[in-house]
Amino acid sequence: MFENRANNEASLSVNAAVKLKEAISLKNKGKFESALMSIEEALKLQGNYVDAWLMKGVILGQWGRCTESLKCYDKILEIDPHCANAWHLKGATYSMMSRFDQASDCEVKAIELNPDNMDFYLSLATFYQKQKKFKDAQKCYEELLKQKPNNPQIHYLIGITLGNKGEYQKALDSIEQALRLKADFNEALIIKGILLTKLGRGDEAKLCTEKLLETKNEPEKPKPEQLNPPRYYFQKETTDTKKSNM
Repeated sequence: MFENRANNEASLSVNAAVKLKEAISLKNKGKFESALMSIEEALKLQGNYVDAWLMKGVILGQWGRCTESLKCYDKILEIDPHCANAWHLKGATYSMMSRFDQASDCEVKAIELNPDNMDFYLSLATFYQKQKKFKDAQKCYEELLKQKPNNPQIHYLIGITLGNKGEYQKALDSIEQALRLKADFNEALIIKGILLTKLGRGDEAKLCTEKLLETKNEPEKPKPEQLNPPRYYFQKETTDTKKSNM
């Protein structure tokens, strides 16, 4: 009897996985309604199928049905409170709703469960940037730097954050470190020019512009895999934000 039950459960699990794979394919084609139907079939076969709940949440979120998407992640956390991806995706959904404080809270929980995931720190820093909590964002990047000290993108992100705080010389130091690690880092070169201008070093800023113009005439090189930074060029912290970061 127990053998038959185990075989039936295994069969249900395989069929549910097939339905999930089908849903992913449909989602990638933009067929959200059909994808959801396949997800629902997978969940009928296996109600505690975490990956199916995750995909359902993603599809609903991409379809703009954020409130329903959040319920999927809550369901996952009932099944497995230690699912870091559920907290991460819940944070991303709150971000889509411009509820960045709640997004930050979710991402903090994701990091507590999986402190080695760089994407979680990047997301949290982005949510802090949206709230103009630049000191908190900087802490995220500094934590990343411990993991990847020679990653030019992280030095670049720290430079952006320091620039947002008005610490232009420190920002320039970080940007120059990014350029030492990656000489053809054009986005960093653009920021270097902006920072030099803000520091009153216009002649040096012009050299950055000239170098950028030179690279435009060169064949484009394949880009290595890198972090995708948010572009927040030197905003100012509000008084309330400054107080909250003290």
